[in-house]
Amino acid sequence: MAAPKVSVCMITYNHEAFIAQAIESVLMQKTDFAVELVIGEDYSTDHTRAVIEDYQQQHPGKIRLVTGPHNVGAQPNFIRTYEACRGQYVAMLEGDDYWTDPRKLRRQVALLDHRPEVVMCFGDCAMTDEQGRVIKDSIVPENFRRELTQRDIVRDYCPPTLSTLYRNHVLPPFPAAFTTVSNGDYFLYSLLTEYGTAAYQPGVVAHYRQHGGGIWSSLDQEKRYRQNLRTKLTMLEYFRGRYHAEIMASVNWYYIQLCTLLWQQQRWGEFRRLFAEFTRLSVRTLNKELPAFTLRLLTGRLPLLPLSAP
Repeated sequence: MAAPKVSVCMITYNHEAFIAQAIESVLMQKTDFAVELVIGEDYSTDHTRAVIEDYQQQHPGKIRLVTGPHNVGAQPNFIRTYEACRGQYVAMLEGDDYWTDPRKLRRQVALLDHRPEVVMCFGDCAMTDEQGRVIKDSIVPENFRRELTQRDIVRDYCPPTLSTLYRNHVLPPFPAAFTTVSNGDYFLYSLLTEYGTAAYQPGVVAHYRQHGGGIWSSLDQEKRYRQNLRTKLTMLEYFRGRYHAEIMASVNWYYIQLCTLLWQQQRWGEFRRLFAEFTRLSVRTLNKELPAFTLRLLTGRLPLLPLSAP
């Protein structure tokens, strides 16, 4: 059987209330090429799998289910689902989000077909609440509505995952470090742009749903910062000196924000552990930010939080 032009990589877990809308938004795409929907269902405890199987019966040959006998977690589920994608291009959409533009895939495929120097493209998205009410019209900052290089992405910008389309089969096997990060999409785009740029196409193409059951939106700010820090440290190790200044700028920011929070909340044991980790890294990399932060700490000149984005 010939490979489809586009594989839609959809991962899902306990999305019973949302998965039908996500699937329908793929089925509504108006294309003149073959599209397959590959759904990685991570052993949900609700009826997510039953909904998927019902759609699979209604659309034989269009939807493939990837699952297993137990829950494996978001990143391993993504990897096995991605590896099952056969298309020339891969689009990503999680089971609680949905596309709104029926021409999304057609427009993006046309761009990649005609621009071989571009490895991926992305659009804008709106943010909705659990009931689907729009709470933010756009989530792509104006300064990133342009063609991005690997340096732009590594420095600290992750295009909206649900808006992307990228070339399949350009990456070597994922490095072992890829399985250890929570922000897999950010690391993925950092790897992809080794092989070309990321082009922006104007327009809102999808809705990102913010709700308590979302893997990312359910995390509080401190947990997000800790996960972002781990991803940045993994990338620092992976790139081995390339983009050192760009990655270290973010690493320093997250360490300082988290250490400040722990200090102000008098969580001394956690503070000591994180500060010691920051110190070891700084000694190894000759990082000048640590002495400056330590001076502010000892002289009582730390900024008051809540935390804000870098």
